[in-house]
Amino acid sequence: MSPFTHLFISKSRKINFELSLIIRDLVNVPLVSGYYYVNWKLKNATHTTGSTARVHIKDHQVTWNHPINTMIQLVTNKQQILSTCELKLEIHQKGGKEIGSLSINLSEYAGSGVTTERYLLQDCKYNSTIKLSLRMNIKSDSVNTFQTPPLSRQQIFKDIPSIVHHTTKPIPSKPLLRKSQSAISLPKYCRIHASQEPSPVDLVEQLFAAKQVRLQA
Repeated sequence: MSPFTHLFISKSRKINFELSLIIRDLVNVPLVSGYYYVNWKLKNATHTTGSTARVHIKDHQVTWNHPINTMIQLVTNKQQILSTCELKLEIHQKGGKEIGSLSINLSEYAGSGVTTERYLLQDCKYNSTIKLSLRMNIKSDSVNTFQTPPLSRQQIFKDIPSIVHHTTKPIPSKPLLRKSQSAISLPKYCRIHASQEPSPVDLVEQLFAAKQVRLQA
């Protein structure tokens, strides 16, 4: 749906959301040097594009914890299901080389509270994954009801950390994931590290608290 078409949609079908998103980290990068950053794009929002800082890789991991705060206007269909709201991330190594990308539909997470997931990158030959924390709440002045589309779990990547970290437990004889996404397919030098970082809920709550202080000022 183009921005021009969006102008002719009935107000009763439009719903405003407050999006808080944190681009947290990238792991399983089989490289030992270089700076990495993320370009992001979002439609029907007050802030539609941006980039993270350039961060140096350490132990095959890049950590940004980059916050994004914006307003999004979504549209419902006749069944009151929210339209697609694509978030596109492009991960680059400084110098222009693209490591991979990710596209997710934010409408699937509307009104679900704080959600933290790790996603397998698209168009990436390394099995690298990126971690996001997000909260997408309906704005107080929006009274329209809505339904979310079903959550797509095709790229959500949860099972590898449990296999890698808990080495004292036996690894199942059959992989829980497709062969292309299994722990066996990862390079031996790619390890997922458990970092001592704040919880997703704390990060998002801090983000909202800072926003409220700025508004009161």
